[in-house]
Amino acid sequence: MKKFIICIIIILIIFPLQSFAINEKLNNFIYIVVNDELVSFKDTYPKIKDSTTYVPIGPLAKYLDIHMKWDEKNNIVFLTKDDKKIILDLSMNSLYTDEGHILVDCIFVENNRTMAPYKFIANYFGYEVTYIDLGPIARAKNKPSVEDKDLFFMLQNKLLKEKERILWEIKSKKEKRIRKNSKIAYVTFDDGPTIYTQKILNILDQYDAKATFFMLSNRIKTYPTIVKKAIAKGHTVGLHGVTHNARKIYRSPNTVVSEMNMCNKSLQKAVGINSKLIRVPYGSVPYMKRSYRKAVYTAGYKMWDWNVDSGDSLRKYISPKIIFENIKRQVIKQKVPVILLHEKSCTVKALPQILRFLKENGYRIVPINPKDKPINFWNKRH
Repeated sequence: MKKFIICIIIILIIFPLQSFAINEKLNNFIYIVVNDELVSFKDTYPKIKDSTTYVPIGPLAKYLDIHMKWDEKNNIVFLTKDDKKIILDLSMNSLYTDEGHILVDCIFVENNRTMAPYKFIANYFGYEVTYIDLGPIARAKNKPSVEDKDLFFMLQNKLLKEKERILWEIKSKKEKRIRKNSKIAYVTFDDGPTIYTQKILNILDQYDAKATFFMLSNRIKTYPTIVKKAIAKGHTVGLHGVTHNARKIYRSPNTVVSEMNMCNKSLQKAVGINSKLIRVPYGSVPYMKRSYRKAVYTAGYKMWDWNVDSGDSLRKYISPKIIFENIKRQVIKQKVPVILLHEKSCTVKALPQILRFLKENGYRIVPINPKDKPINFWNKRH
């Protein structure tokens, strides 16, 4: 009884019903395990349809040790193992075996992946298939292994990581589709964190906006809690170096990389993560010559500049009105605005008006994704 209660608690924690509601394609999701090894699928996932479990045939063939050959001309897939063969006719949505079995309407294509009946194929090639409610898991095996009742507990950590990976993959695809079909703007802040960062985060929350913060090493050490808050709220944190002194950081390509590495160590110590996004002090022109750019990219960093300058760094204090007018005038000239701001009192005062303007003009204000292509002075898209 105690073990049963533990099972229920684990299910509720690790596999909540709404976990896969993020995408209708994950309705009736089921995990596939072959000889105690979790099968990992990408882009397209197993699904239950009319009480039958369907899987993308490519990854499954690999785990079942089946040879797969695709006849592109005739739209046919051949599956062979030992002396047995299955033919998947995609044009007829049918399955044929060399022993005369025929299954009609049992194949479909989803996301350019051929989906086929898992149990029939596994059984035909000598695997025993069982279903385990915990997970749930559809299990195939052709050699001795643990009992069904123990499999979930043996694999629960892997199942959790697989769920997290899939949800992240779906979220990334969704964001990519939204970005492709809408106007986006990047709002970025340099030189933080500071005493103004919390106010900035509060204002961003009010406008459902996400920003990117390029932070300095010593300030990360001073304000680790605010760095954690920024990350927890979905903002992106990048690196801005250590000294912010052109004579020091640009002495050589190695000194630029060294400062970014030191900043990364401060970030790692403060919040337990690294960042590959950098913005060099004063921008990449004229300091970041070819050898410098090569050095940072060889080190794995992605360097971002900006194409909308708020002007808030030109003097100690500049009126919020001028900051806003600077941005308003430049944004309309850019396909993808990357707005440069600094963590200053005048900028905080201008921020609500800036965000309202962007929202009213149809922009989604998003954080820089590490996979985004950088926008630079010397190369609009690298």
